[in-house]
Amino acid sequence: MPIVRRIYYHVAIALWATLVGYVIFFLAFVIPNVAKTASRAESLRAQEIAAEQKSYCEKWGMMEETHEHTLCTLDLQEFRSKIERRLIDETDM
Repeated sequence: MPIVRRIYYHVAIALWATLVGYVIFFLAFVIPNVAKTASRAESLRAQEIAAEQKSYCEKWGMMEETHEHTLCTLDLQEFRSKIERRLIDETDM
């Protein structure tokens, strides 16, 4: 029985040391990059949306750098924001 206790003790110490090491790693490397990663993701999403809007407006015959293209883009932005608001309202229920 003393051998089992000693093994249990060493395993428990190893597990606690692993947990402490992981927490230190998380605090040192993950937390500082969360804001940067979120910002990068938001920027990528904005670029994807802009490319999507451009492709739809051009598909509908409104070439870039025209007044119609600008109006089309504004309409698509408004349409997207209404859909996002509806989704948020539905998930809040």
